[in-house]
Amino acid sequence: MSTDTSLDSSLDKTLGADQDAASGLGVATLNDLRYPALGSDEPVPVYRPYLGAEVQEAARSALEVGWLGMGKLSQDFELGLESFLHLGGSGRRAVSTNSCTEALHLAGQLIGLGPGDEVIAPSFTYVAGHQAMSRTGASVVFADVEDRRLCLDPQRVREAITENTKAILAVDYLGLPCQLDELLEIADEHGLRVIEDAAHAFGTTSDGRPVGSFGDITCFSFGPVKTITTLEGGAIITRDPADVQALHELRHLGIDADTDARYKNQRNWEFDVVRQGFRCHLGSVPASIGLAQLALVDEFISNRRSYCQAFDAAFADLAEAGHLQLFDTDWEGVAPYIYVIRLRDGSRRQDLIAHLKARGIGSGIHFLGAHEFSFYADSRRGPLPVTDLATSQVLTLPLHPYMDPATIDRVVDGVRSFFA
Repeated sequence: MSTDTSLDSSLDKTLGADQDAASGLGVATLNDLRYPALGSDEPVPVYRPYLGAEVQEAARSALEVGWLGMGKLSQDFELGLESFLHLGGSGRRAVSTNSCTEALHLAGQLIGLGPGDEVIAPSFTYVAGHQAMSRTGASVVFADVEDRRLCLDPQRVREAITENTKAILAVDYLGLPCQLDELLEIADEHGLRVIEDAAHAFGTTSDGRPVGSFGDITCFSFGPVKTITTLEGGAIITRDPADVQALHELRHLGIDADTDARYKNQRNWEFDVVRQGFRCHLGSVPASIGLAQLALVDEFISNRRSYCQAFDAAFADLAEAGHLQLFDTDWEGVAPYIYVIRLRDGSRRQDLIAHLKARGIGSGIHFLGAHEFSFYADSRRGPLPVTDLATSQVLTLPLHPYMDPATIDRVVDGVRSFFA
């Protein structure tokens, strides 16, 4: 139950006082849920991916075909991504991979990163992006994020550029679009490439443009808990059609003439190996799951967005009272991957985690600063005051593609009761 009548009023306005009202506001109700609502005594996990009947049937059909490796379904998934992102006529193409980490690594290989090169990146992101860059032999240089959305601060990027800088790794935190246009301008001024780590942002738009439909190189994640999942998977969106052949070779052992055959569920036994390659293509069963998820993605995004808006409305007075800092967004145009609050007093975060856990509510921390990890202890960096503050403040709350009002109320009540 809610801790006070003002919360009930806030939730009524945002979720609707009953199921009909909630449905009218785009918030999934019990009748809309594609999987069973959580019981009042069941734990509320941070993530709860949807793997319902449609998804299971798609995987079953792929298994019955019997072609398990990269095949026709892999290409169908790529074409589905291009359609969803409205890439038709732009020359941009999607190339699927078995993870976003590998997509980022292949992007680094594509632009020729190597020893002696520097890549400017936020410390405040998951270490996968840093590992993908350092795996090429390049060095990661940490720049600070801006306070409003915790995305890379363009001014801090300018300050970090040296004669060795070759690329910028820009991250769309939570699904919020980074200041990509400004970063692209900086890159153009200095002859740099920009790799957009959009692992969180599949389905987000920026000024009406889908993330991935503009910019330099964009990488998406379709991991187990992302907005859509292929169980494990990712994709690269490249603006240059000439890059597609290189990416096909890079993702499949440097082989030059096998992808087209595999896209027909066939093999080509006459080929050359033309470069150092890797093995990170997307198989048919994961692709089938991705296609089933793509059919539902608009619903997933609409629901997740409405839940974030409901949380913001319910926590607004806690922000006004100085307990929390909410992100500078109304969530319109955003495809949120996770919902994060910032505690003004970061020293209380562990207490809040324990408080939520005692009530069966999961939470997480996205993210720790990579500059604190021993592997990157010697990496060059500028001042990171916002990063250092944010890493002590952020707390991730449950966000699922389908949440009934009672579950949302449990999460809200868990947070509000801590500050009561």
